[in-house]
Amino acid sequence: MKKKWLVIMVVALFIVSLFVGCTENETSSDSKEKTENVATEEKAEEKTDEKADEPLRIFMSNAYYTAPYCAPLNEGVNIEAERLGYEIQIVDGEGSADKQLAQFKAAVAEGYDALIYFPADEASTPPVVDYLVSTGLPWVVLNTTVDPAVEELVPSTIASDFRDIGSNIAQMAVDYLPDGGNVVYIEGAAGSSYTMQLTESIYSTFEENNITILNDHQYSDWDPGKSMVMMEDFITKYGAENIDLVVCQDGGMWQGALAALDAAGLKGKVLGVAAGNDLIIKESIIDGSLLGTSIQDPFVEGGLGVSTLDKLIKGEEAPKWAVVPGGLCLIDDIEKHKWF
Repeated sequence: MKKKWLVIMVVALFIVSLFVGCTENETSSDSKEKTENVATEEKAEEKTDEKADEPLRIFMSNAYYTAPYCAPLNEGVNIEAERLGYEIQIVDGEGSADKQLAQFKAAVAEGYDALIYFPADEASTPPVVDYLVSTGLPWVVLNTTVDPAVEELVPSTIASDFRDIGSNIAQMAVDYLPDGGNVVYIEGAAGSSYTMQLTESIYSTFEENNITILNDHQYSDWDPGKSMVMMEDFITKYGAENIDLVVCQDGGMWQGALAALDAAGLKGKVLGVAAGNDLIIKESIIDGSLLGTSIQDPFVEGGLGVSTLDKLIKGEEAPKWAVVPGGLCLIDDIEKHKWF
């Protein structure tokens, strides 16, 4: 009987020891798992903290990256982005909406936090605008307005009042030719909202004041070299004696036109009007070969683009249209403005 009880006790102790061992193993396993989970969470928090310490990144596609106007505009973008603590990358959209759409898709895939769209023209903008809306990221349009069909989808547009610029240019011509006259007219890019809206204002004012534009639409694509060739052709085709004034949409165009006038011995004899803050415009107003300009400061425009986007990034209210300050500049106003 004693032996039987002894056997039972031994078996019972063995079972208890097995149970305790399993419990210890489970406790050890649970503890190890909890430790690993805590370590993983800590690493994730560290990565989040590191991400939070990194500056937000802005991506900008500029359709006319190489245009003379865009060098100081891009500089204004860079300076304001740095001032506000953002990293910024600006790429050349090469005047192509398809190219810009691909650039934006790549930027979103790379994790950029906000976007700036400088379009090539109005008509090609809808697919790009639709994509930008779909990203859910803060974004703005800079310099060139989009197609009216998608205008309401744009959070904010930063641009000059193009019709006002056209009116300023036209009024300088009217003041110079009060009895009417003949002009040649060099435009920017076909389909650009800037080009189209300036032209609407200029044509309308000229028609009311007996001023005739001798040439059909001529687009320089913002290239001084093309403008020079156009002006040479105008002199040959119409004769210098029949050209009362040269009208240019920006400083790069005037630079090319002036080179052609100078080569033909007509600098200071056939005068011009233009828009922009280029140094060549300032110098030409001072030497009398240019009557004046409609101010359009690219530094201010670029900076305003980033500061407006900054509001959207922070969830603050931003204007639907942030107007770039402008106005007429004649010889007496030279020192009031910045030139590039």
